[in-house]
Amino acid sequence: MNNYQILIEEDAKFDIGEGYDWYLNISQKVSDSFLNQIKPPIYYLEENSFLFQVVYKDYRKVPIKKFPFLIIYKIESQIFKIYRIFSTNMDTSGRFTILRK
Repeated sequence: MNNYQILIEEDAKFDIGEGYDWYLNISQKVSDSFLNQIKPPIYYLEENSFLFQVVYKDYRKVPIKKFPFLIIYKIESQIFKIYRIFSTNMDTSGRFTILRK
């Protein structure tokens, strides 16, 4: 298996921050759990990038356990780019849209 470099785009970082802030309104414990649940699938993808199916053009998605979020990523050469960490409770029409550059 190849190891791929991870690149988290600005939109995904913003998505993580929004999710963290939203869960922080519930409790610090829940918001910390949200961050901790994002890490394992990202590290898993580093070695298993092609495991998940293509859902739109070259974009793939992987769910985050215990939270209604998807990691939207694309494989480019030896890099897998995470474009969005998208809440499935939100309007799904923009999940493949890159907002910030």
